[in-house]
Amino acid sequence: MEDNGQGLRLFSVDDIIALPSVSAVAISPEGNSIVCVVTRSINNVYRDDITLIDLDTGMQKIIAEGSSPQWSPDEKNIAYTGDNNGTAALYVYTLENESVVQLVNIYPSDYFIDHYASAGFCWSPDGQSIAYISTRPLPEDDDSATVMVITDLLYKTKGGRGRYKYAGKEKMNIWLVSVNDRKSSCLFESEYDEHSISFSPDGKKICFISNRTGAPDRNQWSDVYALDVPTGIVQQISSEKGSAFQPSWSPDGRYIAYLGIKSEISTNDSIAEDTQLYIVSSSGSDATCLTALADRRVEQLSWNNAATHIYFTAGNHGNTIVYRVQVSSGQIEEVIVVKGKVAEYSVSKDEQKIAFICTDSRHRGEIFIYDTAQQSKMQVTHFSDAILKGCSLQSAETFWYTSFDNREVQGWIIKPAQFDETKKYPLILVIHGGPHNMFGDEFEDRMQLLSANGYGVLFINPRGSSGYGQAFSKGAMSAWGEGDYEDLMKGVDVAVEQHSWIDASRLGVTGQSYGGYMTNRIITKTQRFKAAVADGSICNLISFSGTSLYHSLMESEFQAAVYDSYEALWNCSPLKDVKKVSTPVLFLHGETDNEVPVSQAEEMYVALKKQGVKTSLIVYAGEGHGWRPDLKPHNRIDVLQRIIGWFDLHIK
Repeated sequence: MEDNGQGLRLFSVDDIIALPSVSAVAISPEGNSIVCVVTRSINNVYRDDITLIDLDTGMQKIIAEGSSPQWSPDEKNIAYTGDNNGTAALYVYTLENESVVQLVNIYPSDYFIDHYASAGFCWSPDGQSIAYISTRPLPEDDDSATVMVITDLLYKTKGGRGRYKYAGKEKMNIWLVSVNDRKSSCLFESEYDEHSISFSPDGKKICFISNRTGAPDRNQWSDVYALDVPTGIVQQISSEKGSAFQPSWSPDGRYIAYLGIKSEISTNDSIAEDTQLYIVSSSGSDATCLTALADRRVEQLSWNNAATHIYFTAGNHGNTIVYRVQVSSGQIEEVIVVKGKVAEYSVSKDEQKIAFICTDSRHRGEIFIYDTAQQSKMQVTHFSDAILKGCSLQSAETFWYTSFDNREVQGWIIKPAQFDETKKYPLILVIHGGPHNMFGDEFEDRMQLLSANGYGVLFINPRGSSGYGQAFSKGAMSAWGEGDYEDLMKGVDVAVEQHSWIDASRLGVTGQSYGGYMTNRIITKTQRFKAAVADGSICNLISFSGTSLYHSLMESEFQAAVYDSYEALWNCSPLKDVKKVSTPVLFLHGETDNEVPVSQAEEMYVALKKQGVKTSLIVYAGEGHGWRPDLKPHNRIDVLQRIIGWFDLHIK
């Protein structure tokens, strides 16, 4: 690999595959140890290793292969989920004798509720049992079946057992397993799905989320409920309009905190309304919103042990930081402020230490410890150092500009590796998905790879992005590809004006999911880009509405029934103006993508091919949406190499 003259080599596709990632950080109650999951590529398969880290000595030890580790209340055991001959199972690792015991098999549901729904588990306060979410054991797949009878509206899923991932009809219920004798039982069965569980501090009740409207396929209305464990009696706790997510019982038993939205027309995908933090009396009452004044998208709530404060994360101008709110007054304060992204965090019982995973544009996510008394940060892990310290990586420089309607918009630019200010370089505009995602100062391997291959990289948070307040998050509703298009094009203009090294005659554009939609939309509106790569893209909002797992997304974004919105949906569809396209386009898509079906790429590809536009369609067998970690490493290599190759061919 070429050297940059300073002893550093250029970042490569091989580096991306070799890089480990860290997730699921959990600090022990007393704050002496950390458990996390480290994911690595081994023989074309991603392996998840549960790793124990002693904070006093720094010693690290892999204790199991699995995910979602949780400390027991007495800190003597770690529960986690793992594989049992192809079936998910719940295990317990005992620290004293380093033994592992399988407690019970878990049978997940194929039915996709929403991104915030959790089918996880939680320890009882006395550590004697674990509550978990499961269906009844599922029948074996019948590969010979040739007829599928579909009667549900939401019949597709993201993670089903069949090749095309159709959802089953099994319901998720709350189960309990004894740690000592491994006996398990379903606490109660109903006609509804129950998920996202949390124990009361006395262990007598479990709160959960459920949609009990009778039409969970047609709406996103859900509430907090509480199950009395001894009797099986269920009580409704919250009764607000909209949706509730991820409830958490306060340590003093008085309240249940949860994330919520008020929109009556919503979706199970990318929600336009920013989630807020609510609390409700554990006996049931009207809920109180604690974070409305923050005007940001709240996530990852966590009570302190005294039940006086609730921690949470929120994106703000491209950074994601940790806040906490005082329950009695609603006063919000910043706790961990970074120029980057706090991806996850975990608070010790005495609040003296907070373990968190942080990333910025030149550093992969690593674990840090925040000392609350000293207000200082210390890096604990260096999983990626062996690879990244030898690479020439570029920082992201932020800038602000005024868009066409005086709205302030934020963008970032990354210079090409081996930058020479006397030379001109091509520039690639990268567009995020969602549409309510948020770019920021975090490690993006795709952008570093483009930089290493001689491209400048521009990325922007146009209207519709989160992190800038509710009005901005809703800025593209009912008008996809209009105001957000203007924001992006203005950002390109400003970048070219401010950076003389950018060659305005050699521009490219790419994006994934909604970013792929915007890529398709952009090339119908302008010919200034010499090449485009549309990744998991949408081209026809009408057909998308009837074929996507997210059938409710268009209703949520356009705030009306799809069949009353054909004109608006078609006007915002890139396919409508496909005759205006002359830009060479590469389409990348997963064959079994139920979120954005491959037919979306096919429609646009065929239309362009018939017009003689240079185009190619690459379909990845067995792959879904978003190139998530389940994407096989060799397929990820192919995706990235094709992106670089397409731009090299048509821009360089």
